Amino acid sequence: MAHKFSFFQFNIRPWVFWPPFILLILAVFSSVFFPSVFIDTMRALQQSVLKNFSLGFSWVSFGMAILAAAVLFSPLGKYKIGGEKAVPRLSRISWFAIVLCTTIAVGILFWGSAEPLSHFLFPPDFKDFEPTSEAARSFALGALYFHWGFTPYAIYAVPALVFALMYYSGQNQFSLGIMLRPIIGRSPHSFWETGLDMISLFALVTGMAAALGAGILSLSGGFLAFFPEANPTLLTGLITLVILITFIISSSTGIEKGIKNLSLFNLAFFLLVAVLFVFLGEKMKIVDSIFTGFDQYFSNFTDLSLQLTGGGSSWTYDWSTFNFAMWMAWAPMTALFLGKIAVGRTVREFMIVNWFLPALFCLFWMGIFGGTTLDLAMLNPEKYSDLFLNSGPESIVYQVFGDLGYFKVFGQVYILGIFVSYVTAADSSTDALASISMKKVGVDPFHTDNNLKVTWGVLIGFLSWIMITYSGVDGVRILSVIGGLPALFFLLLVSISLFMIFLSPKKYIKDQ
Repeated sequence: MAHKFSFFQFNIRPWVFWPPFILLILAVFSSVFFPSVFIDTMRALQQSVLKNFSLGFSWVSFGMAILAAAVLFSPLGKYKIGGEKAVPRLSRISWFAIVLCTTIAVGILFWGSAEPLSHFLFPPDFKDFEPTSEAARSFALGALYFHWGFTPYAIYAVPALVFALMYYSGQNQFSLGIMLRPIIGRSPHSFWETGLDMISLFALVTGMAAALGAGILSLSGGFLAFFPEANPTLLTGLITLVILITFIISSSTGIEKGIKNLSLFNLAFFLLVAVLFVFLGEKMKIVDSIFTGFDQYFSNFTDLSLQLTGGGSSWTYDWSTFNFAMWMAWAPMTALFLGKIAVGRTVREFMIVNWFLPALFCLFWMGIFGGTTLDLAMLNPEKYSDLFLNSGPESIVYQVFGDLGYFKVFGQVYILGIFVSYVTAADSSTDALASISMKKVGVDPFHTDNNLKVTWGVLIGFLSWIMITYSGVDGVRILSVIGGLPALFFLLLVSISLFMIFLSPKKYIKDQ
């Protein structure tokens, strides 16, 4: 009976599960019956968060990136997560595939073409660029690299590493609070830890709903390109339903089967599409875009990180601060999953697989897709501007496929990739949601209550579909940014925890 978990028998932590669950249901009903009031209220709150805490999001993110680099090359890197006798549960390639697919979801597929085009058409006011100019193109690549490079992956890697070290160091309590043990000591589970888990759970659910919303829009954009007469509302409903059915089947097989196999398939898809894009596109222009992206990234890194010239700009609020708030909203809960699958690996291996390699992969991907999009947009800026403003960002990548002359090939493959990408990310994230919602976690942390995973998955799917239907995907994106505010202060403390471990690893890491 010890391994029998049933949602209907309430194997849950009530104060962690019910408040965010009820709050999300209320958000759905508010968006349905009072869409304009809901969106206006939430947007005002979001703008207040972005403007008043913009420097905080930027500076903490910058500090986490510096800390991640320091840990990678420090003596701490030789420590093994779980102790010297710990054995890895996953091969290196499976581990990397799961990490990559958990963290990017459908992000690089949706924004790889849309974001740089936005920067190209509407460059920031603090940079003296003409829209659609060569200078705007170069900056757009650098900004894309900044938002999808080493800084966001540090936001994930730092808390994930602290959780892994603490969880497998004799404190096998599946709670965010153990990440702060270097600061607060070995205190018993308390009310503030429950509150922390509850808030982070809410933030991740809204973040996942926003990611699913982006995936649904991308998929519907692809299907509408093939079948323009289709009913968009019915189409988004069917897409959501198919995603949920696939997710439920996959989630029941666990980390070492369903999640691993889907992640490996997803990684193979990413590599195949990237190679095909380079092979069928203009190779030298793509190579030039990648080099330009890296050059602009490092040239503008300090400026964008610390808001030296962009402080107070609407572009900074809408892009840099917004993105980092979204990443931070996801990070604490995602860290639980990334941390628990890292057992048996050294800290240096962890930082390479969770920070350096995924960031490098995303940068090359963005150079390939973002650079190609900008090259085509420079040839016909009016067409791309009209498409972006009137058909939405989800339409851009399909226009790129059409202009390259391979719409059918890439369009069909891309639709499959978006579908698998979200299902893969949902598997991993709902595993973390279920783990932290459970009253009791089994002896094996790799085994989680499937009923809870399915419950959260269905709620997220329903939330996303309802809100993109009635109030647009902006509704859940706004909610998830608001969830990033408490995560900002939590991640600041987690960074201090890692710095303390960095200075004195033997004091905090047991079983070595």
